[in-house]
Amino acid sequence: MAHLLKGRRLYPELNQQGSQQASEVNQPTTQSAASNPFMKQQEFNPYQHTQANYGQQGGYYNPNQQHYQQEQFQNPNNPYANPQTTQANPRMQNPIPDQSYHQTPQNPSSVQQQDVAKKQQANLGPKRKPSKSKQIDSDKIPRPEFNSESSYAPKDYLTTSYTNPPPSYWNYITRDEGCAGPRYARASLYKVPVDESLLNSTQIPFGIILQPFADPTPDEETVPVVNYGEQGPFRCTRCRAYVSPHWMWTQGGASAVCNLCKMTNAVPKEYYCPTDETGLRRDRFEKPELCRGVYEFAAPSIYSNRAPVTSNIIICLDVSSSSYLSGIFHQVLSSLQSLIDYVQSPELTKICIATYDTALNLFLVPDDLTKEPTVVSIPEIDDPCVPLPIEAVFLNVQSDREKIDYLIQKITKYYESNEKLTSKGVYATCFGAALNSCCNMLFKDGGRVLIFASQAPVSGFGKIKRRDDYKLYGTDKEKTLYVPQVDDYDQLAKKCLEKRVCVDLFCYAPEYFDLATIGQVCNLTGGNIYYYPNYNGNYDGEKLHYDLARNLTRYVGYDVVMTVRTSQGLAFSEYVLPTGRRPIADLELSALDADHALAVYFKHEDKLPDEDDVNIQAAVLYTNPYGERMIRVINVKLNTSKDLVNIFRSADVEAVAQLLIKKYIVQINSTPIKAIRDSLTSKLVDILYNYRIHCATSSSPAQLILPESLKVLPIYIFAIFKAHMLRISGEIKPDERSYDLHKFTRYPCNVLSNLWYPKLISLHDIYESKEFAAGSLVEETQRIIVPANIAATDEKIDDNGIYLLDNNETIYIYVRKEAEPELIQSLFGVESFEDLAQLTAFPQFVETDYFYRVNNIIDSLRKYKNGSYQNVRIIPEKDPMEAYFMYLLMEDERGGPSYSAYLCDVHKMIQSRYN
Repeated sequence: MAHLLKGRRLYPELNQQGSQQASEVNQPTTQSAASNPFMKQQEFNPYQHTQANYGQQGGYYNPNQQHYQQEQFQNPNNPYANPQTTQANPRMQNPIPDQSYHQTPQNPSSVQQQDVAKKQQANLGPKRKPSKSKQIDSDKIPRPEFNSESSYAPKDYLTTSYTNPPPSYWNYITRDEGCAGPRYARASLYKVPVDESLLNSTQIPFGIILQPFADPTPDEETVPVVNYGEQGPFRCTRCRAYVSPHWMWTQGGASAVCNLCKMTNAVPKEYYCPTDETGLRRDRFEKPELCRGVYEFAAPSIYSNRAPVTSNIIICLDVSSSSYLSGIFHQVLSSLQSLIDYVQSPELTKICIATYDTALNLFLVPDDLTKEPTVVSIPEIDDPCVPLPIEAVFLNVQSDREKIDYLIQKITKYYESNEKLTSKGVYATCFGAALNSCCNMLFKDGGRVLIFASQAPVSGFGKIKRRDDYKLYGTDKEKTLYVPQVDDYDQLAKKCLEKRVCVDLFCYAPEYFDLATIGQVCNLTGGNIYYYPNYNGNYDGEKLHYDLARNLTRYVGYDVVMTVRTSQGLAFSEYVLPTGRRPIADLELSALDADHALAVYFKHEDKLPDEDDVNIQAAVLYTNPYGERMIRVINVKLNTSKDLVNIFRSADVEAVAQLLIKKYIVQINSTPIKAIRDSLTSKLVDILYNYRIHCATSSSPAQLILPESLKVLPIYIFAIFKAHMLRISGEIKPDERSYDLHKFTRYPCNVLSNLWYPKLISLHDIYESKEFAAGSLVEETQRIIVPANIAATDEKIDDNGIYLLDNNETIYIYVRKEAEPELIQSLFGVESFEDLAQLTAFPQFVETDYFYRVNNIIDSLRKYKNGSYQNVRIIPEKDPMEAYFMYLLMEDERGGPSYSAYLCDVHKMIQSRYN
């Protein structure tokens, strides 16, 4: 990372040499530039502003600098690893006597008590004026809280415990004992009502949030793979479910009873194994499909009627003046050069780099790299085609590595010398035609298109008109802005889906782009949308780099066909996707990545057996990055119940919130924003009212009663009203709502929970280094102590405070003007508060214990995000970004009523039901 902090590294498990390297951490090291393209090293002077300069060696590009610096990286096997300093570290050579940040706590459990004490002490400090609408003591309001103990001593979650899993934003270790863990499938209810009427008595939606390719943490086992050759996996002859740990074995192991449809199946001779005295197979611990909840089968050839998808990737760059002058063009090329070695299966992956402005440009690389490349321009924008063999413009990542470097350098020089681009200006692009041509290039073998865009197409294929009429905002006609205005992209998306092509869009258009129309090609194919409407290279270049890094290096399944099966009495109802509700159990996507989560809803078909189990199995047939056809099987087993108290107690608030929210926000193109907000609040009132009348009848009507398991559900619903998605105050751009719709319907639980309710951490309270100080390393677990968060409200902001806020997209460090100069100097390496304006990024190295511990907290917040890697932005008081930061304190009145006022309104609605 360009601005990532340097100094003592506290994660030896990220280093290739493990504990051996950890013991040598005090010695300054120098890594080669080829080691890790995700991290950049440079000389750092804490009293002088530094820029992040990236160029020929890849990384971040800064358009304000004309020179380049060689990069130094760490750990070639981990592109997100922490960097080490490339210069002698004076702290390492002459350690400060007090280094308690790396001491082992004698009693780690006391950290929680210290967190409580710090919160109580913080409440006594000078606070900003409370909200006028405050009607409830904010200290008594339930809110999502990060468990500090989980940061350094995560507990095991046994998947057969049938208990509610930990919150997704806590650190925990899943132990797969035959059921899928919550990273792969998180159910809204872990005790399922026995019939539909009982479910209706709760008003809780029943379903799961499914993330088939979720990344396990380093402490968890990877998904095992089983290969039974051409005979394939053992399946039920009736419902076609795959064998699982929940099948029953009869007749000494000669027969197997499917746990879904109860069909008795004859066991093939080659799969037979006798049972023990308990009726269980003796080889159950030798076969992952008999003891694990998530596993994979190698698919036999009969499971595919066409050739596997080839890992072809097209990078299509916007080279208009706005893209070039903003630095995005250089940023993408330099990042691409540093990331290309980390794509999965480089020996099978081919890459094509194309550019477009008013025409699409392709490049032919000569065998003799002393010659210039051939530029093939395709000016046709209405019915584009590629007038040359497709293979000619693709380069193999492994065997053609030198040619890729050559091409990136030549493309850079080609446009640097383009007078029309740099002087006269090129501001119109043929985005639609370029996208169409790139997709067509992949129709034969499949693959992915990563296209970068600075403005919407106004001519040629897929051209659109500007329709963001401010007069429609907040009216019933606003919903028309979210209906695609042309069907070009919808038709292209359907063809891409048929031809197994996935599209990822990187959009940095400062003005109208119409994501509602153009985004269809991403939403239908399983692709991503990345949106930077106010792109600034100093802040967003780093974010763009890591977004591209995650996109190119995470696990991706191609040519995906997924189906969900259920046990008797229960039935699949629908998926809710960015494109809307889909009532068909078989789902096809061109690609499905590790960060893609789906909402799956179920319904009752019949009464479920009391005190029995409910079984759900999701099967994903796909092609992995190595060209192998695989079947990933995910098993979920839940208990049934007819006791409403137990049913409410078993609710998982994150899954409930997401199932509720997703089902309503996809109606944005047919329902006014206010109606969606009212529906969500009404549904919340229904749940809380039903809990009161069925489970808390003795409580006073004057009290707002919240189920323990759902106590933070109101704040998740309220948070959506503050997001661009459903905000009604101010002028929200249609593209901002469309982008939120995309995020909120495909992001996983751990991302959405933090995005909806950002975690605010007080940093000035941890300045003094103590035995159990936040940010210190617990030697026993090799983990960092991360302090608990405080309420996201300005009532908790001290006039002399320093705060960290994590919303899972960016880490903000907010500094109040009256903060102690000693803290500012220790953390940022500058003399005074006024000097903070010089910093565009968090310092790489400051020789203080306080800096190291804050650095460790930031690293730890990033480390356990399963793919999300946030940039850090400093916001001093009175900075132009302060207003945005304050808006992230979503419990306050900004952008609508305060959370306390909303709870009062909800309570009044519940009380009105009694009248």
